[in-house]
Amino acid sequence: MSAALDELCSLARQVTGVQSVHVLDAAAVVRASAGASVGVDPDLAVRVLSTARPARVDPVLYLPLPPPPGVDHALAAPGKGVPTPQVQDQHGEGAGILVGVGRRRAPRTGDLAPFAPLARLLLSGAAEPIQERERLARDLHDSVVQTLYGISLGAGTAAELLHGNPAQARESLAWIQETAAAGLSDLRGIILRLRPEMLVGSGLATALKGLFETLHAAPGRDGAQTADWGLQLDADPVVSPEVEEALYRIALEALANAARHAAAAHVTLRLSGEDTQVVLEVVDDGVGFSADGPRPGRLGVRSMRERAALVGGRLEIVTAPGAGTVVRAALPTLATASVLPAG
Repeated sequence: MSAALDELCSLARQVTGVQSVHVLDAAAVVRASAGASVGVDPDLAVRVLSTARPARVDPVLYLPLPPPPGVDHALAAPGKGVPTPQVQDQHGEGAGILVGVGRRRAPRTGDLAPFAPLARLLLSGAAEPIQERERLARDLHDSVVQTLYGISLGAGTAAELLHGNPAQARESLAWIQETAAAGLSDLRGIILRLRPEMLVGSGLATALKGLFETLHAAPGRDGAQTADWGLQLDADPVVSPEVEEALYRIALEALANAARHAAAAHVTLRLSGEDTQVVLEVVDDGVGFSADGPRPGRLGVRSMRERAALVGGRLEIVTAPGAGTVVRAALPTLATASVLPAG
């Protein structure tokens, strides 16, 4: 993915005529470049990332990703410093920086802005495999490894009690069975996250049906299953591979959250499509949560929003304590975030 970012920097440099173009990640580390190297001002880069506002110190322009919508080019004129419009992504902070270095003066914001959406997309794609591996490692450690450790201790206790106190040994064996079932459920969920290949050759509706049935059949930590799960799928909508995977991943996260945290009696997955849009809904009648307060699965909610935004869609969550939860993803049939604006 670094090669693609380098090519984007090279294209931006050729089109704008600047001396060099660079892409910085959310840690202000240079991930791609074209042209002469530039000394990044770390304090200024941190300010740009935290405020998501463009900054201009001749001959360098710092443009946060994603770019300012409808930016006023007059505000990017020489000597204006940090422009006044606040530009934030959906999380309230910049996810990276596109840096342009002019020959004597910094380039205008509007000159580099057309390249920012694709820079953001490529930068997110470069970081995603690392984030997925880190999440997998955390999941394995927090669930499967700890479960296996508990089973090992329980088995040792049962062996010691087998002859002296058979009744207590049977209790230990029952606990081992329950813990093993919980560990199997956790492992099944981790495996599902690693299997977007289910989409290949089977279609989105079939893959969602398999995902739905697997999560429904998996017992929770108390060994119980959700009482009533409903599935309402239209015929396979015709969507791009990027949108198809985004829908699958969003459904996986939303269903997993419902199974783990909602304590719901009813969970419904709906998929409907039109010519230009496809809508995925996961609805439960569980405990719900306060949008402003702490909640389980917060990182998962952020991940769903990011996946929807990366293909040009949006994700809405309607919930309140005691009122259940509706997760609704409305995505275009063709990914739009990767298309550069014309002109």
